[in-house]
This record gives sequence, C-alpha cells and structure tokens, in this order.
Amino acid sequence: MSEVKNAFVAFGICFVILFGFNYLTTKHVDDNVPNSQELENIQIEHVSTNSDEHRSREEALKADPRVRIKTGNIEGSINLKGAAIDDISLVRYQQTTAADSPPVILLSPDEYRAHVRFSQSNVTKNQIIELPQKDTMWDVLTGDILTPTTPVTLTWTNSSGLVFERTFSIDKFFMIFITDKVYDKSNQQNKHFNIEVVCEMIRKSMPEQKSASSVHEGGIAYIEGNLIEIASNKLSANKRTDVQIRNMDELNGWAGFTNKYWLTAFALNGNVGLGVKIFEKNNIQYCQLKERPKNLAQQTSENSNEIVFTNMLFVGAKDLKHLDKYRVELGIEKFDLAVDFGWFYFLTKPLFYALQFLNSLIGNLALAIVVLTILSKLVLFPIARSAHRSMMNMKNLQPKIVLLKQQYEHDKYKMQEALMLLYKKEHINPLSGFWPLLVQMPIFFCLYKVFSISIELRHAPLAFWIKDLSSPDTTSLFNLFGLIPWTPPSLLQIGILPLLMGATMILQQKLSPQQPDPAQAKLAYIVPLIFLFFCSSFPSGLVFYWMISNVLSIFQQMYFNKTTKT
Repeated sequence: MSEVKNAFVAFGICFVILFGFNYLTTKHVDDNVPNSQELENIQIEHVSTNSDEHRSREEALKADPRVRIKTGNIEGSINLKGAAIDDISLVRYQQTTAADSPPVILLSPDEYRAHVRFSQSNVTKNQIIELPQKDTMWDVLTGDILTPTTPVTLTWTNSSGLVFERTFSIDKFFMIFITDKVYDKSNQQNKHFNIEVVCEMIRKSMPEQKSASSVHEGGIAYIEGNLIEIASNKLSANKRTDVQIRNMDELNGWAGFTNKYWLTAFALNGNVGLGVKIFEKNNIQYCQLKERPKNLAQQTSENSNEIVFTNMLFVGAKDLKHLDKYRVELGIEKFDLAVDFGWFYFLTKPLFYALQFLNSLIGNLALAIVVLTILSKLVLFPIARSAHRSMMNMKNLQPKIVLLKQQYEHDKYKMQEALMLLYKKEHINPLSGFWPLLVQMPIFFCLYKVFSISIELRHAPLAFWIKDLSSPDTTSLFNLFGLIPWTPPSLLQIGILPLLMGATMILQQKLSPQQPDPAQAKLAYIVPLIFLFFCSSFPSGLVFYWMISNVLSIFQQMYFNKTTKT
C-alpha cells in the first residue's frame, strides 16, 4: 500500500505542475476576469456604420478625401470626413511568415477606427452648440502629409462662427498626438463653451472562439491605479464595463482595445477624466473615454474665447521598449501592463529583457536561448546537486526500508511512522527528486508568456523548419512530418521538436538515480510522455528551451554520477 500511496503523491505533484501551469497561464471565464479570443490576422467584415456595407477596403479608402500618414513604422491616412483615423498599416510587421505577406492592417474603414468627438452635457437650450459630427467634412488648414517632422491641422467652422481646429502630430514609432482648439472668431459666443470630448474606438465584433487563451484580448483600461480587462466574448454576451472616474486634475489613464500583439489606446494627457465605457451594441464594440480640459473655466477666462484639448493615441505593436519609453517620457502610467505578462509579471519582464539583452550581444536568438538556459542551470545547480545526493541516500537506505516493512508487515500505521523517523534521522526527503522540476516551473511559466505574447519574438526563426518561435512546431509524427497529405487533429500534432524534447527527458530519467519505490519508478517514465503531449502545442521557443535544459541536465547527471560516492 505504501508504494501505491507514494505513487499517488508523485502523480499529484505532476498534476499540480502540469494543470497548475494551465491554470496560471489561462484566463478563466468569470464576470471579473473573462475569457478572451484570438484576434490577430482575422479577416474582419465591414462594420455596419456605413451606408455601403459591402464595399472593399480599397473602395472605402477612395470614397472620402484623406491626408496621408507615413513614418518608418506605420502608413495610413486620416479621413477628412469626421477627422477620424481609420487607416493604419504596420509596415514592419507581416501577417504571416511568407516573404510576400502583406503588412498587418490595424485600422481600416468600416471595420475599426479611432476618433475624437465633441459632446455637451448638463446644458440649457441656450448653451447648446453646433458641434462637428462623424460625417462632418473637415478642411485641411496646414500640411499635406503627416510625418514625424510635418504635422497636419484640420479645421471646421460652425454656422455661428465657432472654429474647431484639430492638429495631428506623430512620432517615429506608434504615438499620435491630437490637439483640439476651439475658439470664437466672431467674438459673440459665450466664453464658457462647456464642451467635453469623447475619445472613441469603434470596431466590429470579433467571431467567437471556444478555446481558452492565455492572453487577454478585448477591452482594456488603466484608470486610477486599476487595470480593467473585459474580453471580446463578454462584450458579445452583453456584458458592459462602465467606469466612472472622480474628477481629478492631470489624470494619466489610458483605455482601448488590445489583442495578442497589437494595441489601440487613447491616453489622457493632463485632461480631467469623466468616465470610461467599454461595451457592444448591434454587433459593434465601443471603447469611450470621456474627458474635459483641465481648468476649463480658467482657460476660457484667460484666453478670452479659446479652449484646448490634448490627447494621445497609440496605434501599433506592443513593443515593450516603446511602451516603457512612453510610460517614462509621456507619463502614461503602467503602460507596460498592455503586455499581458500574467501572474509572474515580476519575473517574466526581467526574463524577457534578459533574453533580449543576450540576443543583442550574440546576434542569434537560438544561441541566446541556449545561453539563458545555461545561466538558469547554473543558478539551480545547488538544488539539483542536493536532490541528487538525497536520491542516492534514499537508494542506499533501501535495505533498512525493506527491514522496516518486514518488521511492521501487519501494522501499516507503525510502518509509516517508522519510515518517517528513519527519513528524519538520515535527513532524507523521499520526494526530493521532484524538487528540481518544481523549482524550474516558475521559469517555465514565465518563458511560456515571453514566447507567447512578445511581439519581438513573433515570426522570429529558429532554424531549419522552425520559422516562428512564437508558434508550435507544425510538423507531425502521425503524417510522417508532411509526407502523408493529411492534417492530424491538434492532439496528434506532435512535431519533431517535441519528440526531441521527450527523448531527452527519457534519457535524463535513465541516467538519474532510480526510485526505490517501483510505482514511483514507473511514474518517472510516464512523466515524459505526459509532457510530450502537453507541450506539443506550446511555442517552439519554449520547447527548444526545455530540450536544451534536458540536454544540459543529462551532462549534469553524468557529472553527478561520476563525482558522487555511493
């Protein structure tokens, strides 16, 4: 019975390792932290906010006059109808690994757009102002193309002589600065305009996916120290997030839509936030950040008849170095949280930067992973050494254990008590062989996140058939690695890299001190098979790391076997 109990304990540890990993890296479905869905590279149908729902992207771009946007990272245009940004392509990122793949399209007419609109609330009939609408045609005041060195200013004047000027400027990465100035050139308007702005993103609802994702994708906001996430499928289920913000000067929050690699978010720039709403209506998803200028009354009194709004719009890749740069230089609080590093954020982010640093030194990501694995093995070497000694002591203690079992053959309770006293006397932990695996799990969790969600590793090749470290190995043993024209189900999608990882795990087990308990010894050979199936769907970079870790463990075990006295 003791062998069976020990087997259950060992199996329980494996269960915690494997399924605990799944729990820690997966967004679970509940009302507060909802499940999400994969959004990248999905061909989105047209949002039904236009009278012509069936026009192509090219037709939509030609329908209205536009001002071009061009930097080294993004290209697109500003639609003069509504002064909206609804055309953004990320020229440095391709949709697939194919050489002729088109760039990632982030914003597109009739599908996904961002704009700033004006509104009024709590006003009398005499205070109502004619405001520009979503179909208002703006005129170009200055500039013919938006670049990092050439801003563009649009203008529109209402029937009462109230002028609205919107200036767009852009840096060389992914941040667009929007400055709205409202003034009365007729000098007959009420000085206190009582105008608010709503920074708004509108996109078509995303198709449902049943599988759980480890990365949040949907609405996201960071307001007053709280990170708010609401997944797209929760929006589709008519769940709604309304966040009322108490009036605060210079509130530096942000809100928008995110997915695995891309982010579109408005950031408050010293304005007073009034509220955030993320919701869905008629299969269209909205993210609204409502605000008013800081010291509105002071502005209108000091500048006679002028008020100014300033906002920032991020449209681009969730490149951590850029997000950190904006967090520091622009004061966008916790902007790096747009990258979903998960529960082990405090470990995952340093590991990511360590991998990036090694890659910059070596110039090869595969070698950088090898060096990172060696460094982690050096850190864990004392624990592995201690575990090996404990297992050898356990092996040497086997004759005494056999005697105790014979002595208390008919009293299992006293036998277990005697075994525990023996282990305590000899300073042995019977489960010590599992400690190296348990200690490595946090690193494994963190690297899973790094390879799954880091834009810097997306489409990064390893070697030979591995073209994308962030994606699973696409080969499969069950179609002879592509020789048979058949696509196996995901459960059988076991590629070359997972097989190599499993083989190195089995070889490592053979070199390790054998468990004296027959049940635990058998279980030790089952674990590699479990890992083989479990890891076949993991990013190739993570499986490569685990394989290299096993290879290093094999050499480490050979060293232990040679130097440890039995």
